[in-house]
Amino acid sequence: MKHRHHQSSLALIVAASLLGLSLQAMAKDLHVAYAGSMGTVMDLHLGPAFAKAHNVQYQGEGQGAYGLARLIAAHKLRTDVFVSITPGPIEVLIKAGLVKEAFPVASTAMCIAYSPSSPYAKDFKEAAEGKVPWYKILQKPGVVFGRTDPKTDPQGQNIVFTFMLAERYYHQPDLVNKVLGAVENPRQIFTEA
Repeated sequence: MKHRHHQSSLALIVAASLLGLSLQAMAKDLHVAYAGSMGTVMDLHLGPAFAKAHNVQYQGEGQGAYGLARLIAAHKLRTDVFVSITPGPIEVLIKAGLVKEAFPVASTAMCIAYSPSSPYAKDFKEAAEGKVPWYKILQKPGVVFGRTDPKTDPQGQNIVFTFMLAERYYHQPDLVNKVLGAVENPRQIFTEA
């Protein structure tokens, strides 16, 4: 098995024009809503660096990007900047007339993260080395697979999509059902910390 990275667009969408604000017109507080998976990058790196460079206070809020986009579109959440990892949530804002365009600025790969103290760590290491198919490890009894909610988080949607593609690519009928179960499977859905 070749080691493959499933590429997905990381559309770090910066819509500073969301409320028609320019940097000069912005108050001393910069409110940024971002996809939950961007938490570390936004809160530990980009946010503080931008705040320092532009002499503003950074205030970040991370959640599922679709949920944030819907709150912004409904005018329930005020933000100066919105960062999404996929274009779908941006479409919500475009349809609401809040954004005209957005630009992808980076990309990422889908990967499987596991605990080195997991009883299956050796198996996952072998899968990473191409010695055993990764999807076989995920089907072992006792393996707990966690993902985010595909209804509110593009990353959750990308996981489902990745498994659908893997099912076809690896000729593994019913792989989606064998590993994920139902698309909305509460036993697997977790929020990002």
